[in-house]
Amino acid sequence: MRTRERIDEIFEEIVGIRRELHANPELSQQEVKTSQIISEFLTKYEINHETGIAGHGVVAMIKGKGKAVEGQRFFTIGIRADMDALPIDEKMDVPFKSKKKGIMHACGHDIHTAVLLGTAKILKEMEDTIPGNIKLFFEPAEETIGGAKQMIEAGCLMNPTVDAVIGLHITPEVEAGMVQFRRGKMNAASTEFEITVEGIACHGAHPENGVDTIVAASSLVCMLQTIVTRNLAPTNPGVITVGQIHGGNKNNVIAKETVISGIIRALDNGARNFMKKRVKEIVENVACGLGAKAKVQFTDSYPALVNNDELGDILEAAAEKILSKEKICFLQEPSLGADDFSYFSEAVKAIYFNIGCLDKNEITHQALHSELLNPNEECIRTGMLMEVFGVLELFQQMK
Repeated sequence: MRTRERIDEIFEEIVGIRRELHANPELSQQEVKTSQIISEFLTKYEINHETGIAGHGVVAMIKGKGKAVEGQRFFTIGIRADMDALPIDEKMDVPFKSKKKGIMHACGHDIHTAVLLGTAKILKEMEDTIPGNIKLFFEPAEETIGGAKQMIEAGCLMNPTVDAVIGLHITPEVEAGMVQFRRGKMNAASTEFEITVEGIACHGAHPENGVDTIVAASSLVCMLQTIVTRNLAPTNPGVITVGQIHGGNKNNVIAKETVISGIIRALDNGARNFMKKRVKEIVENVACGLGAKAKVQFTDSYPALVNNDELGDILEAAAEKILSKEKICFLQEPSLGADDFSYFSEAVKAIYFNIGCLDKNEITHQALHSELLNPNEECIRTGMLMEVFGVLELFQQMK
């Protein structure tokens, strides 16, 4: 199979790009050098692209010149890779270790970007026979402001209209060489919240003269958990995390104001909206019952990521052909973590899947967002195989 051979032939080149990206990580909204590396690669292989999309994003286009499958129209398929790093100090002693103290590609975005560049090179070589268009989305700021939303608002799904989008993510929980799918709901919707509790300050020796906001805030922390345990069905997972609480400035003064902040997570947008409603009701009423006043401010983050089953069937079939059935596994439970690929899945048909990066001979603990993450680079080959053959299979099977 010539295409597979070409992927093997360029593998070391793409690994080299991944290592360059890994050694030079950039935080969200600061991906200047990363964007430049991407643009230089695309220019070298004569792939048309635009830079400066939604910040430092890059959008490329490969126009297929083949004939569409009989009875089908000329589809346009998008492939997404995120490219920002995290404020984490790398602890792995590898030759391509991050050169920037306190910044590391600890979530595999360097691998995602390298995989998509390799995919772009292969598909460009095949453009005369490809029966459709391919748009490549190199997305900035996934870890912070949700670069996917910004790119969509900038028009990346238009001109021509994108019919479907695929994306991948490494997972250190699955051995390198494998691919992991999930039907339907895959990642949670999330909403950050900040609660401000207002009371009356007074001397700690005379609490009857004031309204203690720390007591009220403590009650709120506990009461918020009843939303999950008593208002949501046990079969409908949700999480309310209180991550910060700040109140008072002296140990013998009743605090006039206390601020609580945290995040809501749910597996569908309806459940998230219900949880927001209950948070507001509990905050206002519990605080009132204790003589205080409270207000809550919500900041919606990413929507729920829901995979399209039609695309899932097609990509699973492609994986079985190119990797074998033994190399396919399934995520048994959805994750309550969030990923902004959900903006793509909300806008068009989309499929998101994981590629294993676990090195079974690696003894250090690996986890995403860990300073010890050290993916087996064989996952890059798997990623290119899945993106190239996945797109080709979509052009053949999409309706």
